[in-house]
Amino acid sequence: MSFIKEEISLIVSSDAKTGASNKSADGSRFAIQLDGAGIHLPKDAINVTVEVEEATIWWSIPNIITGENDKIFIYGDSDATPAVPQLYTVTVPQGLYDLSALNLAILSELEAQGARTLDGTGASLPLISMSADSSTQKVRLRFNYANVYVDFSQPGTMRDILGFNAAVYGPYATAPVNILADNTASFNTVNYFLIHSDIVAQGVRFNNTYNQTLSQVLINVAPGSQIVSTPFNPARSSANELAGNRRTNIRFWLTDDQDRAVNTNGENWSARIVIHYMRPMVVKHT
Repeated sequence: MSFIKEEISLIVSSDAKTGASNKSADGSRFAIQLDGAGIHLPKDAINVTVEVEEATIWWSIPNIITGENDKIFIYGDSDATPAVPQLYTVTVPQGLYDLSALNLAILSELEAQGARTLDGTGASLPLISMSADSSTQKVRLRFNYANVYVDFSQPGTMRDILGFNAAVYGPYATAPVNILADNTASFNTVNYFLIHSDIVAQGVRFNNTYNQTLSQVLINVAPGSQIVSTPFNPARSSANELAGNRRTNIRFWLTDDQDRAVNTNGENWSARIVIHYMRPMVVKHT
């Protein structure tokens, strides 16, 4: 028996303006409703597979999330005369930060709250500053004045991304004092993305489990840029269960390498899906 190769292509997007429905608040999940006959494969179709030939995802997934890890508590002098020591609750806006950007955001908020920013000579010097220790991949925290402390023991702090334990660091009787974080920094909270869909029953095996994964999307752009993934040899997921069935509603979701739903930070993502199958060639005799 001879067979004919067939394929069905569709582009899906989380953009509600283009028809996405049931979109989750974090932007990671959406569904599409197909009009008319939807997707219908003949019941004698064989070797049915699904692959993602292209995907676009904005690399803007925040590593500082409002209400989760957006705070740092710093005790130190104010810029008043005479100085008044107090505890500053610094809240950083949600976003994707590297150490330099996070340090700048913290110092900007300290200044806005009236914390000390000048040393005895009038030179700019904030209560604390942070720098990277490239040899250890840890954050170096510098206390620029005596009696300053940083409290990472409270919930909602950014201690994990900076590599510190749930503890209070300082105060010190003299300054400056430099300390190294207890653990390596974790600014890269996402190593790669996974695209999932209920268009397949199992999908690509993830270690020893199946979670309806269609594709892995590698991060190969700078923060704030769009990833355009066009794999040379895209993974194919078996989908023989589609043979003889009709699909008019399909769900898609985006996770990180730990299979956690990602917050897309208000950006849309998309994928070009191709269903491959073979059907018997019908020969008409005259």
